[in-house]
Amino acid sequence: MTHPQFDTIRRAVTFAAALAALALHAACAAEPPERPFNPPVGSRWIIETETSTDEARAEGGTRNSLLKSRAEMTIDAKAADGFRITYVHRGTTAEGNDPTLPLVRSAAKALDDVLIKIATDVHGKPVRVDNLDEAKAAVRKMAGSLTEPYKDKPQLVAVLNQVMAGFVEVDADKAATSYVEDLPQLAKVQVTGMKRGEVRRSTDAVDSPLGGGAMKSNSSLELTEADAASGKRTYVYTASYDAASLKEFTQSLMKKLMAAAGNSATPQQIDDIVKQMVLSLDERAVFEVEDGMTRRITDKTVTTARALNRSMQKTEVRTITVMPAP
Repeated sequence: MTHPQFDTIRRAVTFAAALAALALHAACAAEPPERPFNPPVGSRWIIETETSTDEARAEGGTRNSLLKSRAEMTIDAKAADGFRITYVHRGTTAEGNDPTLPLVRSAAKALDDVLIKIATDVHGKPVRVDNLDEAKAAVRKMAGSLTEPYKDKPQLVAVLNQVMAGFVEVDADKAATSYVEDLPQLAKVQVTGMKRGEVRRSTDAVDSPLGGGAMKSNSSLELTEADAASGKRTYVYTASYDAASLKEFTQSLMKKLMAAAGNSATPQQIDDIVKQMVLSLDERAVFEVEDGMTRRITDKTVTTARALNRSMQKTEVRTITVMPAP
């Protein structure tokens, strides 16, 4: 016969073990494990990017553009340090009334049909171009045909040559981002180690819309959804100008204004001009990840600037979609 006290202890231990098992099960259910970036070797993917831009300027009316591009990505091999990928840009179309569109169309052709051999890390982030000499040779060959239509416009030729130089005068590491600009964005949320509801904050450098160098922006990345059954995860990224950076930029502009005005403007007048300045950045991007690979990014950025009788509001919506090749 079992002693009653032993039965009580045994029941308590069994009950505690059951509670622990339930707690573990609930934790697993509440926080599904993150799947690794692991596309099958030999798989082929289509990357489509669409960017629409509407820009209103007080001195120049309204400009709009719609850019669409298509690229192909093949997973060639898996290595201990990551993956080996072949990336091919298949072309860009450009529509709208933005006067820079002809230049954009020409520059976009620089890498058309050029095979880019990319080495990535284990999360799919490009780290190196393995056939850089071959890629540079293809860009050089393309350069002449791109500038030929503008030979009577030396300023445009100079800009195009500068674009070409950006592809040619780079090392293998920098080329890994400049040659395949959408892949670093896609890799941003591929294997983050984040838990649902977790928010990560950072500070980044961005160009000022008024010129005069870079400013700082504060950004946050949050994992908002995670599904264990499908492996789907959703991240939301937001960014806005850093308040301290805005103040520093404003003070710098004020000093330049005072220096330029000399004695013709009082500090009060300069201060009034600065107070009328408006400068804001509002960016929100949604990343949709499936089975460890980012399959869609939808990014909307609104930039507003107003100063010195100049104003600009620019809204840009960019969508990147990744799908299996047919």
